[in-house]
Amino acid sequence: MICNMEVTVKKIGVIGLGIIGGSIVKAVKRKGLCGTVVAYDHDTNTMELALKEGTIHQAAGGIDDTFRGCEIVFVCVPVKKIPEIVKQLNGVVDPDCILTDVGSTKADVMEAVRNINLSCRFIGGHPMAGSEASGYKASRHTLLENAYYVLTPLEGTEEFYINKLADFLKLLGALPIIVDPANHDYATAAISHVPHVIASALVNTIKQLDGSNKLMHTLAAGGFRDITRIASSEPSIWENICLTNRDNIIKVLNELGRNIDTFVKFLSGSDDEKIRDFFHRAKEYRDTFSDRRVGALIKTYDITVDVEDKPGVIAAVAGELGKHQINIKNIGINNSREMEGGAMAISFYDRESQEKSYHILKQMGYSVYYRN
Repeated sequence: MICNMEVTVKKIGVIGLGIIGGSIVKAVKRKGLCGTVVAYDHDTNTMELALKEGTIHQAAGGIDDTFRGCEIVFVCVPVKKIPEIVKQLNGVVDPDCILTDVGSTKADVMEAVRNINLSCRFIGGHPMAGSEASGYKASRHTLLENAYYVLTPLEGTEEFYINKLADFLKLLGALPIIVDPANHDYATAAISHVPHVIASALVNTIKQLDGSNKLMHTLAAGGFRDITRIASSEPSIWENICLTNRDNIIKVLNELGRNIDTFVKFLSGSDDEKIRDFFHRAKEYRDTFSDRRVGALIKTYDITVDVEDKPGVIAAVAGELGKHQINIKNIGINNSREMEGGAMAISFYDRESQEKSYHILKQMGYSVYYRN
């Protein structure tokens, strides 16, 4: 059970200033949550930029004594590199320090960390936020706003440390929840990892099937572009994720294969009733999802907006668009959005309303993204 408590953090560390690590330090600066932020990234230009922007106070030359005195260290590196970084930090940080990662898979990481004789605490973490873009320049202080942030503590971790990390994450704007690592990996295989495999497989299939006139490429817009957008993500990241969550991904892909085989049989037999039921069951379940968007193959006109979590923000945005006679189809906050541009999602009935709203909110100073 995560309880509320006052959190005062004098010093934190961040290793890896990519989109997640960069967004953490930017949020910390924006909200004034920490006296000293130290960071290390293999790209010295990135550290220099972060120093110039004031999102970090000190750049480390490696995993060294710069991190001594940190109360929390966020390890924001590819999944397969996390255990080695934790092992190096173990000989540097104080016993009361909390080490935590942001990896998209948890079981392998937790098992590897269990085999390290840690002198401090380790709490696994996975923020359900991100983008197909990568790197420090793609990071933003609102990335974690109202996003689920999964925590997987090691067995026996004292509640004080779990609560301390959870409350710091709340101050960043995130919504921490505790989940068993195995359950986490099975769920993310189904809702995040396999969709990336499918998107890439669809794109590769179109590339193989397209003729010399590139007609498929020319017509690849609307629904196709929507469901394959995530195929533009950084390949090396997804290589790491797939290899560390291999069994779960294979299990889900096999189940998907059985569903596809079943549909092929329905189609081969021209069984209109079963074909209709196939789509009906999917629609019925999809319509229970919280964002209430229409199916991916039906054209939608959406934008996402970076907003801070404060009272009245939805009303303010909706009110401003209402002043311009723009009819909103749906508006709400996305809590699980690893590949979304912003926390607030707004749907419209037509392209004109989408375009007009995009420019209005841009002029108001918001970061706005088309949800293609």
